[in-house]
Amino acid sequence: MTEKMDKKSADQSSTPKRSVYRSNQDKSSRSIDWMRALVLRQWRHGEPVKNPTRNIQHAGEFLDKLLEEVGASGSIEEKHLHDAWEKVAGDFIAKNSKPESLKKGVLVLRVIQPALRFQLEQMKGKLLQNFKHELGEGIIKTIVLKV
Repeated sequence: MTEKMDKKSADQSSTPKRSVYRSNQDKSSRSIDWMRALVLRQWRHGEPVKNPTRNIQHAGEFLDKLLEEVGASGSIEEKHLHDAWEKVAGDFIAKNSKPESLKKGVLVLRVIQPALRFQLEQMKGKLLQNFKHELGEGIIKTIVLKV
């Protein structure tokens, strides 16, 4: 009978030790998870964002408005402007100057020397007429020359 009692008590004593050990492991892993979450929350300065893409907007949504504000909307492509400048100005002048920008109808031309700038200042009226013929009415209203 004592053998049965010893065997029974041995079985009972071994079972609780395992379950206690497992529950201690569960508690320690839960506390580690909790501490990890706490450290991450403090490191990130707050709660994790539930929907990280909620305030993200694409630039295309605002691009037209932005271009209009800076005066670049309704303009022509840069390549088209350079091609038109070569036709309007001729080979020599086009090689020694280039269109820099076109904003709100103001074409800024960069020239390589003051003598060419003076010559183009004298030809502004003719250049504007040629641009109106090449690009259409109202695209280029005035020309500014820079050395």
